[in-house]
Amino acid sequence: MLGLLFCPLACALSGFSPARVPPEERAAYDAAMGQLPANPDAAEAGLQAFVASYPRSALADDATEQLAQIAFADGRQEEGLRRLGLILNRYSRGDRAAPARLRLAQLEYARDRRVAARQLLAPLDLRDLGRSEQRAALRLRIALARTPVERMENLGLLRAKLREEIGERVDDPVSRARLESRMAAVDRELAGLISAAAAVELEETLEGLRRRPPASAILLELSRRALDAGQLDLATRRIERAESVVREENEIEQGQLRLLTERLLRLFETAEAEASLPPLRALMDRARPRTDGARGSLGVVLPLSGDFGSFGQESLRGILLAAEIFSQDDSVALLAGYPDEGDDPDENGTAPKIRLVVRDSEGDPVKAAEAIRELAEDPTILAIVGPIFSSESLAAAEAAEWAGIPLVTLSTKEEVAAGRTQVFRTRTTPRDEVRVLVAHAFDVLGAKRFAVLYPETRYGRGMRKLYWEAVTERGGMIVAASSYAAQATDFSSAIRDMIGYRFLTNWENKALAARRKILRAARVLEPEEAAILREAVYSILGPEREPLPPIIDFDVLFIPDSSDKIALVAPGLAFNEVRGVQLLGTSDWLDLELLRVARRHVSGAVISTPFYAESDLPFVAEFVDGYQNTFDAIPSAYAAQAFDATNLILVQLASGRTDRSGIREGLLDTRAYPGVTGVLTMQPDGNARRRPFLLGVSGRRFRSLD
Repeated sequence: MLGLLFCPLACALSGFSPARVPPEERAAYDAAMGQLPANPDAAEAGLQAFVASYPRSALADDATEQLAQIAFADGRQEEGLRRLGLILNRYSRGDRAAPARLRLAQLEYARDRRVAARQLLAPLDLRDLGRSEQRAALRLRIALARTPVERMENLGLLRAKLREEIGERVDDPVSRARLESRMAAVDRELAGLISAAAAVELEETLEGLRRRPPASAILLELSRRALDAGQLDLATRRIERAESVVREENEIEQGQLRLLTERLLRLFETAEAEASLPPLRALMDRARPRTDGARGSLGVVLPLSGDFGSFGQESLRGILLAAEIFSQDDSVALLAGYPDEGDDPDENGTAPKIRLVVRDSEGDPVKAAEAIRELAEDPTILAIVGPIFSSESLAAAEAAEWAGIPLVTLSTKEEVAAGRTQVFRTRTTPRDEVRVLVAHAFDVLGAKRFAVLYPETRYGRGMRKLYWEAVTERGGMIVAASSYAAQATDFSSAIRDMIGYRFLTNWENKALAARRKILRAARVLEPEEAAILREAVYSILGPEREPLPPIIDFDVLFIPDSSDKIALVAPGLAFNEVRGVQLLGTSDWLDLELLRVARRHVSGAVISTPFYAESDLPFVAEFVDGYQNTFDAIPSAYAAQAFDATNLILVQLASGRTDRSGIREGLLDTRAYPGVTGVLTMQPDGNARRRPFLLGVSGRRFRSLD
């Protein structure tokens, strides 16, 4: 209180202009002030008499300010506040109005009356204050800031003031060191805010700062985040902008800029390699794209009821988990130095991170399109996730294209996105599953000759076609293809057709009959002798000097069917002497019951799957744990794919894209994105290329191969 008492006196004397104050007024004022600090009561009486006698004096506001300080020192808080208020009302153009306004705001803040403090501080012009008062006003603005943007802007102004003073204290090393220490503390506070702020908040701050500090630090942080997200085009633009702002004398920021530029060049060099979709494990050392700063509203259109309601519900759970709707900690971290800022969510500007607007399509294409059009009319909704199945996804895609809103569908039908600028498709397709299997067969197994055994269903024929295309694109050869009826339980005929038993001559049939007779006789021999005899018999050529069946002239065999059918097919292969062949399968094989029933016959098989809940990769396990803790269930591929699709949009929001066109550009810029359903790269037509998981059968379990 003594400091508050005497500081205004010094300030008043420093601003005193003898030319404006008549001698009798000066004498009366000095007589009253001469009683301080020995006799504050006499000083108060003299100052009151001065104000009453000279209400229009240039020193009347100074006298009123001194009366306020005497009241505060005497514990008369309300009277002190009233006196400061009189300065604003009666002497608003005087030189003590601005300091009085600042002091009132400080006192209101001390009484936890933030709204009143802000109202007092808002019209304050810093140019009407002394330097120390300017710093105090900025500190109060920082304490009262309702958003990180407002806080950073005022910290930037405070830093600029400190830097200006440091430049003027060349001949005063003690003061200069003290100011440099304060500026270092401001820099640390700014660094913490910048690191914690959402990208959209940083972009908003940049607009107000123009080129003033901490613009350079913000641009470096935004560049770093774009690089972490693999958004190379966005990172390039931000780094170029940072180059024009970072000062040459700031060696630390210059060093950071050089490191970011070098990293950008390295990422460009490896971009094509990453676009080839490496295994998810290969990307584990790379920083994961950030979604924690995402803010905005998303639409969701899913079949939540009807025949496909269970799939829609599972997908919705994945979306809810990605958006952290059920997060137990929605509060903003308390900012260093101002712990009370986190107490009042209305005052600190905290708002829900992601708002979801959900609509039920009921699996109906018409209702799906209607839901898209309704959501698109809300300008706050930046993108929409869903639907799932082909017919409703096609109808929704057409509506989204017409409305001009990005739509991320969960369909496997590539026609949904093709030819449309606003539509994206992210779900793993059968083509993705087949291609990764064929690539593994070529690159790891060294296979050259391929075979396929498939059911006579639409799915089976489609997978055979995709397999054939993938093999021939890599320069391989399909040497055997056979099919069986959808309801078949005996697969011997289809298997035998693949291995040379079809179109046999009479002479070859006789030779095979003779061979079978010899093999039956070999059963009574000792095992070693029987093995020698079997090897000799199978080496005998047919009547026309051609090998007799079984002719196993392929390295790998692809069987695209469900696990219950594979449990019958695999033993049939062994029964028909198909041995030494690598089996390939799809996610339909992913069933532990298959390993229990046909373990010996499927051992070593390789399958691809869009999602593997037992994966040992850390963030996949994190997703599974989060899903189980939230919904008390193991996530399905539908939940996982919806989780990834939502996160793709959240990455765009977190990187500062705040409108529909920005979201669209960011989605198109996605390269080698590591998700819980594998690695994803977006193609120019809006269709995602994906690398699903590869699993191998080992004993009674599936194990990750990549």
